Amino acid sequence: MSYQVIARKWRPQTFDEVVGQEHVTTTLKNSIIAGRVGHAYLFTGIRGVGKTTAARILAKALNCEKGPTAEPCNQCSACKEITNGSSMDVTEIDGASNRGIDSIRDLREAVAFAASRDRHKIYIIDEVHMLTTEAFNALLKTLEEPPPHVIFVFATTELHKVPATIASRCQVFEFRRIALPALVAHLGTIAAAEGITASQDALRLVAREADGSLRDACSLLDQVISFAGMNIEADAVGEILRTGTRGAVERLLRAILAEDPAEALRTYVDVVARGMPARQLLKDLARFLSECLRVALLGRDAARETGLTEGEIAAMADLVAGRSVESLATLLNLLVVASDKAADSRSPELLAEAALVRAARLSSLQAVDGMIARLEAMARGAPGGPGGAGMGSAPASRNFAAPVTAVSRGPSVGRSSDQPASPSYPASSVSTASSASPSSVVAPASPVSQVRSSGSAAPTVSAGEPRSASSAAQRLRSLVQTGEVSGASSVSPLAPPDPPVAPAGTAPAVAAPDQPSNALPRRSESDTVDLFMKNPLFDKVLGTFGGEIRKVVPE
Repeated sequence: MSYQVIARKWRPQTFDEVVGQEHVTTTLKNSIIAGRVGHAYLFTGIRGVGKTTAARILAKALNCEKGPTAEPCNQCSACKEITNGSSMDVTEIDGASNRGIDSIRDLREAVAFAASRDRHKIYIIDEVHMLTTEAFNALLKTLEEPPPHVIFVFATTELHKVPATIASRCQVFEFRRIALPALVAHLGTIAAAEGITASQDALRLVAREADGSLRDACSLLDQVISFAGMNIEADAVGEILRTGTRGAVERLLRAILAEDPAEALRTYVDVVARGMPARQLLKDLARFLSECLRVALLGRDAARETGLTEGEIAAMADLVAGRSVESLATLLNLLVVASDKAADSRSPELLAEAALVRAARLSSLQAVDGMIARLEAMARGAPGGPGGAGMGSAPASRNFAAPVTAVSRGPSVGRSSDQPASPSYPASSVSTASSASPSSVVAPASPVSQVRSSGSAAPTVSAGEPRSASSAAQRLRSLVQTGEVSGASSVSPLAPPDPPVAPAGTAPAVAAPDQPSNALPRRSESDTVDLFMKNPLFDKVLGTFGGEIRKVVPE
């Protein structure tokens, strides 16, 4: 008989032999004992954790000649045929190859017939997420109300791709990654039964590379046995498996932490020249750094549970000694992002080279909190922020929500006697309040109409309104129309009128103390607003600072 690989030879045949899935096997056994077997099951989990194996064991438990029983005998014809895959009443379907609606139509026609010999007709559909949408829709009615002798068992590695209408008609069981101690113990049992001597460190390395998959662990063990023979040590495992590059990855990380980009680049070139893909190197480097981070955070005792040997733990602790957890996390994030980009890049070697050099110079980059402090200092108007010698002086902060005040040229018309007369200004100005110092913009030297507040509360403008000169004009006009703002007499800021000429032979009139001698003709309130908003400087100020009229202050 030809050689049978360990993964097939040691495939579990009963629920008790399934490794690391006690929450699933216990539930299935209890349901069989209580006679509460469902008509549809959905098994989900990563590759090689026992989904299809559990489905076959369930089929044997239901169709065993001594059953239904939680412990199939594996001796009757039904159990043997299911184990060999030759049973006529247990059909295994590859969802990737039979994914169309025609295959589901054939299945719907077949379920109407009774089982050939056994109690149940059981359909095991592997990789069920590969079915098309039409195939899923065609299966809905049959899955919801199948004949009493039909049981469906679905298996998938991507539960999120299974429609909710399918999952809701099934009992969903999530198969977990197998814990590393359980994998090591199972590999030790297999090695002892095969007459192989293997050290615990060697088995731990194999189990760690399997990443929670029992099938992967058995395949790797087969590979190691072919290389090292009947006596397996950790060094032999490191040479044949991907852990053989662990020393190079450690040297690369040491150069990065030492901020030596030249050494990091030399190590990278050497590893790639030996045939290791740049994508895999970045992935292994990120994984190695994450293990170092676990050692730094959780300590050596917790690190042993992840499968690390004592020598590896000591080397990692020495490597990251004196490094802050924040800096290690920042470096890990950089490597993970670079690894993800390299996976889809057409030039992964160049991308990896740039990422490694940048990682080696990471300390020269500004920390995020430092950058935020500088920006906050600039917003407050501080010159350069903390440590900002190279930042230059920051401009004064601008509070765009502050009120915009219009100051007119010359004294106001109709000022009450209890108000002090305002001095004459050479030009009108528009200012915005800020947290530092108010910035003023000088208007053209022309008389501007005076708009006075009626004394009511300052109107507010919602954040969704556009901040432009035209919108501000419409807002001010609406205030005048509602009586909240009273307009004073005004003239066009672009063409000031000539002063009135006194008749010949008459003495010039003496102006009142609070009334200017060149009294301007009174205009309507709407015209006052229009003329005020036509001032090009006012429009430019609103456009530059993004201000909005919140209150009109009289002078």
